[in-house]
Amino acid sequence: MARDPYRPRTPIIGMVMVFLALAIVGVTAYLHLGWWSLIGYAAAAVVAVVGGWLLFKDVPEPPHSGPGADR
Repeated sequence: MARDPYRPRTPIIGMVMVFLALAIVGVTAYLHLGWWSLIGYAAAAVVAVVGGWLLFKDVPEPPHSGPGADR
């Protein structure tokens, strides 16, 4: 199976996408085009969710240490 060349960069790509979403919201709020602003805010929400997922998708799950944990 081929290695994914973008795997080490996915957190950086996700962080850039989150900042891009912030920029989209800033431009949309500055222009204030009424109902057309809804498109800008919706696009920013999608970009932020995808960027957040890329940013945190490789974080390992912490070990369970509560009652009933296998020791």
